[in-house]
Amino acid sequence: MRSDTKGIALAFIMNDSDTLPTDFIRECVLLGRKWRARVDERLKASDMTLSRFTVLYWVDALPEGASQREIADTVGIEGPTLVRQLHALEAQGLIERVPLENDRRAKCIQLTAGGRAKLEELNDVGMSVAEDYLGKLERRRLPSAIRLAKQAREALS
Repeated sequence: MRSDTKGIALAFIMNDSDTLPTDFIRECVLLGRKWRARVDERLKASDMTLSRFTVLYWVDALPEGASQREIADTVGIEGPTLVRQLHALEAQGLIERVPLENDRRAKCIQLTAGGRAKLEELNDVGMSVAEDYLGKLERRRLPSAIRLAKQAREALS
C-alpha cells in the first residue's frame, strides 16, 4: 500500500482501470489532514485547537437551543468527546450551559461575549490560512469543486 493512502478505507470495489473515485477520496482526505495541521499550527498562539474551534463554530451556527447530541452529530464526534470539548471551552469562558425554559434538566450551549470575540478572532485565523495556502487556486473553479465535495458528502449521508 502506498504511504499516501495508508489509513484510507474504501467501502466499495471498483475496476482497477477506474481510479478517479479513489483519487478523489485520497485527495479529500489528504487535504483535510493538511488543512487541520496548518490551522492547528496557527491556532496555537490563540490557545485553541481546530477541534475546539469547530465546536465553537457549530455552537454559534446551529439554531439556538441545539442539544449536545445535535452538536456532536453535526461536528461528527461522539457525545463524550463533545463533553470534553465543552468543558474546555467553558473553562476558557467561551461558552455557557443555560437551562432550557421548558426542561430545566436539559442544557442549551451558548457562546459568551468572550466566546463571540474569540470566534471572530479564530475565523480571521482560518481566513488567513485559506488565503495563504489556497489563494493560488483558480477562483472560477471553486464553485464546481464545492458542488462536487457537497455531492460526495451527501452520498455518504
